[in-house]
Formats: sequence, C-alpha cells, structure tokens
Amino acid sequence: MQKSVLFSVPFRPIAYNPALGDLSQLIAPPYDVIDSEQCERLLAKHPYNVVRLILPPSLNPDDPSRYSKAARLWEQWLDEKVLVELEEPSVFVYAQQFTLGGERKEHLSLLTTIPLLDYDSGLIRPHEHTMPKPKSDRLTLLRLMGAELGQVHGLLSDDTGEWHELLRSATSATVWLRGELDGVEHIVWRITDPAFNEEVNRLLARQWLVIADGHHRYETALTFREEVPEAKRDPNHPANFIGIVIADYQRNATVLPTHRLVRFSSFEDVERVLQEVRRHFLTTAVNWGRDEKMLSQIFQNSNGIPFLFAAQGQALLVTVTGFEGGVSQYIQQLPSPLRKVDTAILHQAVLPVVFAAVGLKPSDLTIDYTHDAEFAFWFAQQEGNMAILLRPISPQLVREVAEQGYRLPPKTTYFVPKVPSGLVMRKILSPQETLLRGADKEG
Repeated sequence: MQKSVLFSVPFRPIAYNPALGDLSQLIAPPYDVIDSEQCERLLAKHPYNVVRLILPPSLNPDDPSRYSKAARLWEQWLDEKVLVELEEPSVFVYAQQFTLGGERKEHLSLLTTIPLLDYDSGLIRPHEHTMPKPKSDRLTLLRLMGAELGQVHGLLSDDTGEWHELLRSATSATVWLRGELDGVEHIVWRITDPAFNEEVNRLLARQWLVIADGHHRYETALTFREEVPEAKRDPNHPANFIGIVIADYQRNATVLPTHRLVRFSSFEDVERVLQEVRRHFLTTAVNWGRDEKMLSQIFQNSNGIPFLFAAQGQALLVTVTGFEGGVSQYIQQLPSPLRKVDTAILHQAVLPVVFAAVGLKPSDLTIDYTHDAEFAFWFAQQEGNMAILLRPISPQLVREVAEQGYRLPPKTTYFVPKVPSGLVMRKILSPQETLLRGADKEG
C-alpha cells in the first residue's frame, strides 16, 4: 500500500569512473532534446559519452537491434569499470549555474528517488499529455537495460524558503561531481548522513510535486513496474521508485517562451491574417528589432494577454482582453485556470477566429517552434512567414493548472536548464533479472 506522503529514499549511485577525466565530455542532454547534429557532436566528444546509451531518436533509428546493443554496452561499461556503482546509498544536492539574458543564475535541487506513485495519488501531478511512440521507445530500452540514466524533474512549493536553505546548507561540503554542458555548470554534492534525509522527508511530508520535465519517462516507469514480478513481491524493489530532481518553483525554476513560426503559402495570406487581427483585437504597431529585453518590456506594459505578431518588417502588439466579439465565447469554454494561459488563448480563441475569417484551417499551415526571439525575428522577415511571440508561462501557473487537474496545451512549457543524462545513474534490475526479461521483450 502506498504511503500517503512523499518521501526521499537514498540509493546506490552509478557514476562515471573519475579516472576518465572531465565529466563534461561524458554527459549529454535528455534523449528527447538531442537533434541529429548534436548527436554527432556528442558521439565525437568521447567514446564513452552517454549518448550511446540513451539512444536519442536520430541514433541508428533503422537498426532493430539498437536497444539490445545499448543494453550490452551498459553491461560492458560496468564490467570494465567505465561506470562504477557505489556501495553506500546516498542522496544528492545538485546545482545548475548558468547565464540567461545576461543574468547569472543558479538553481538548487535535491537529486534522490521517491516512490513511483500513480497520478491519482494526488502527490505527483502531470502538466502535459504524452504520446504513445516515445513511451514505447523508452519502454523497450528500459526492459533490456534495466537502468535509469537520468532523472525526471519535479517542482514543489517553498513559500518559507526552508527547503532552499536546507539544500544550501549542504553546499559547503566537498563537491562530488562537476561537469559543463552547453554553457551550464552542473555540480553535485553526495550526502550519506541519514539526518539530512530525515529533514528532507520532514519537509516533503506536506508536499505534492508537479512534473516539470520527464512525463514520458515517468509514465514509462509506471508501465514497467507492472511488468516486474519482483516489484509486486518486494515493496523495496528499485522498480517501485523513480529518480527525480526536486526544486522549488519560487526560486529554482525557469521557463522559456515557445514562439510560434507559421509558414503561409503567400505574402497575401500573411497580409489578410494581419488585417483580421487588426479588425478583431486591440493592436499597436511597435518598433521591435529582435531584442529579448525590449520584447519583455513590450509585454509588461500591456493590459491583457499580449502577443507580438511579426511579419516582413511589421510588428503588431496584439492585446486580448477576453471581451472581443467572437473570441469571448471560445475563452468561456476553457476551464478557469486555462484562461490565464497564453497558449490556450492563442490556439483556442485567437487563431480559430482569425483563420476562419480568411478561410484558412490550421491543418493548411506549417507551424514550427523556437525559444529564441532573435531567430523568430529573422524568420518573420522571410516572405510568407509570420512569427507569433509569447510570454513564458510562470512556474506558479504551471502548478496551479496541475493542482486543479488540467493539462496545458502542447508547446507551452520549456524548463531550463535540462537535467543531463549520465550525471548520476541507477540500476533498476539486477543483471539476472535483465537477462531473464530481455530475451522476449525487444522490438
């Protein structure tokens, strides 16, 4: 029976052998944010880079034995002491140090394992929907490898700052791991003192978590647990737990905006859309030339929900109040917390009205995404293109939506920095369990 509170469970970590040198050459981003070019760079970085184990979609996608090869490589690296499992169970304080928008920032979090709880427990809540294909891919790898190569990312509330100060107190100790990836410094302190974890659990006992990153991996772990007979017999089996990085949303969470890049068939279509935008909404022509800080200032000065429509030298600040004719009925159909979410307003109210007025359907268009305002500006200058720039959603609103049982529209959140793969790893199945399960599960 699952306990009715969250709690942290120390685990035996697996990490790269320090004799290999700079950890920066060995870690990689999560599998689902690695494109083909970055995959090639990671492969070239080091023969033991973890990208060979996590199998991003672009790595040998047509090889049906790619999963079994990665699983054998995992066992080989353990046998050869490329990867080393420590004896003493531990929890970890984890820092990410980075620069964003010219500002130096640090996120502090706890890296640990917690019980793998169903969503209906109310203690772990999703904020987005998942897709079957990525879960099938991760499940095949998990079945054969029986290991966890990275962590999901969860957010709690820390109004008093007590959680943050507890983590900060551990950072005066000797650093255990340090590595740099894509401009982010990753620092880990290993803690074996039971008293520290007891204090963690005192604070966790009154918390629930929203998943910030890792929904596919979390749901894959739930499916996998049901396939492991030993997990049903032994409540302490590693398959009954999941590795997680826990941070507070108030001080230690950053979300980037996800701007929309729309390609129309002609310049005339772009002009027609802009005309309808002007007709239906309060619009102001603004002088914006790709600067991120200026964009933030433009949005801050707006009363309502603002968007910036940019196309071929034009930049229109579009303000949605919710009372516009034809739009209010769409907004009223949204659940209350989603009426505060810019992407929900854009895709459920603004674009349907505008596209219908010019005789376009979303399926007629190609829509891509970027987190980079400068790239969006460049894109918008090309003929037939339009960029729709948005504010980032606040971590607090992500929590609010999840708390009320709703999920956000696709491409609403992009939490940064990402927790890398290969930093701290964990066995879920023993070699004997993996061998017995693997023969009939691949593919």
